[in-house]
Amino acid sequence: MDRTLETAKASIINALNDFDVGLGRRAFEVLSDERRLNIVEVDKAKTSMMACRPAGITIDDLKSMNMYIPDFADEFGEPFTQQDNPEDYAIIDFEYDGTNTSLVYLAHELGHAIADDIQREAGRSFRDFSEDQLEKQAYFVQKIVTHQMERNVHDDCKQGNLGGIDTLKDSFDRICQQKSADIVFQEALSAKGAQRGRIIVDLLGGGQNDGALAPNLAPNAFNMIKTL
Repeated sequence: MDRTLETAKASIINALNDFDVGLGRRAFEVLSDERRLNIVEVDKAKTSMMACRPAGITIDDLKSMNMYIPDFADEFGEPFTQQDNPEDYAIIDFEYDGTNTSLVYLAHELGHAIADDIQREAGRSFRDFSEDQLEKQAYFVQKIVTHQMERNVHDDCKQGNLGGIDTLKDSFDRICQQKSADIVFQEALSAKGAQRGRIIVDLLGGGQNDGALAPNLAPNAFNMIKTL
């Protein structure tokens, strides 16, 4: 195992804190709260579980989003047996194997959890956002971590070393989401202090801008990016 779960959590918190103190505080609040972490530490991934259940998500929500898996508990097994979340906080389900790739995707799921917190504070929920908007929010946090930890993480991602989820890399919608998040990341990177904080909160669903995709990177844009 390249790094323990506790080391990975500390690395993610430090990376986000270096970028924005408020974001680092939110990361600490999530990653230090065991109620919110359904994470197992393994030597080798078996299920490739990586998900974040937003606060209050129901089976009906999952069905309406075409995300419900009837035999979920049988497919993934303990401790991944629940798809809904009756709690008033997001919960991360994750199989952590100690690799750089695993750390990066833990940061991605953390991004979903932080965005869910910000949205609820603003009187919103995941239901107010499209799938593309929600993924853009998570990719934004993921991008901050890979940028702040470039020597340790970025090369692994650049080489397409994506473990058991190569379909994410090959999905054109995902590419749109990643590129759209990168646009906002570059904007936040050049901003300072309170302005950077406002960009972060706005993107993650707490501001006037609802986190929509940049207009030149609309979802389902296969023809626009198929040559990448």
